[in-house]
Amino acid sequence: MEWEMLQKEQERIHTQIRMLHRLNEQKQLVTKQIEHVKQDIDKHRQALKEIQTKLNKLEHFSFMNMVRTWTGQQDELREEKIDQAAVLELKIKEAKKVAHDLTEDSERIDKQLRCIDAQQLQEALKHILSKKQGYLQVHHPTQVAKLEQLMNEELETKQMLKEIKEAEEAGQVALTKLGQVAASLHSASDYSTWDTFFGGGLLATHLKHDSLDQSEIDLHNAQIALQRFHNELLDIQTVTTNALYIEKDGFVKFADYFFDDIFSAWSIHAKISTAREQISRVQDDVHNTLLRLQDKQQKAMDYLVLLQAEQEIIYEG
Repeated sequence: MEWEMLQKEQERIHTQIRMLHRLNEQKQLVTKQIEHVKQDIDKHRQALKEIQTKLNKLEHFSFMNMVRTWTGQQDELREEKIDQAAVLELKIKEAKKVAHDLTEDSERIDKQLRCIDAQQLQEALKHILSKKQGYLQVHHPTQVAKLEQLMNEELETKQMLKEIKEAEEAGQVALTKLGQVAASLHSASDYSTWDTFFGGGLLATHLKHDSLDQSEIDLHNAQIALQRFHNELLDIQTVTTNALYIEKDGFVKFADYFFDDIFSAWSIHAKISTAREQISRVQDDVHNTLLRLQDKQQKAMDYLVLLQAEQEIIYEG
């Protein structure tokens, strides 16, 4: 009974220490991501400013503009620049939303960190390890080193299982959000077909734009859900045991802005179809990643049973 109590107390302390390390790692990661997003906003704003300058030049009289007007090139150039500007505006809008959500994540992490006393945890761990060492010296003096190794492996394996579970939950949220994007894009595609091929008129156009507005909202929700899933996967990669290792390149790396080529002028049916295809590919990536997580989870559970069985043999002997 005494040993079980000591073991449970060490697990509790170990979990809190791991949480402290994880929160510090997340804080650093999210801080870098916020800085990256801000850099992207500045970059997109500069590009938008340059396009606006070019559009102004197109409006002003010049002999070259006159020639372009005769050949029809000026309208094409104006349309191209306006399309590029629209894409940049969408990217800036999305980046601001991501920065806001990541800032909220950072504030949540700070709040959690303030609730943890690192020094107190280290002192409590030192105390419990001393008591366990004394117990082992009395009851299993010849197996101290082996038992310590098995117990440490057990603690790390349990932590890995906890991290995997949290990553799976984040992945399921991402899948749900991606499903919502797919549904709203499907609606927009239907209205676009109606508007383009069947003369839907103002009603179809209005409904299509409503669906596209919803798609933009859903895209952002999916984007931030995938970012959080990505961060959870990074957490798993920092937890290893002697027998289990999470490969650093073993899971899909979700880029910060994998939706870049979806942010386009969605007035064209073909572009909406392309966006739907990309969402489908990302859904497949997330699903396959979750399957790999499940495989790691099962291996970790099997390894945990083996570790506990080895300890029981020593205790019974």
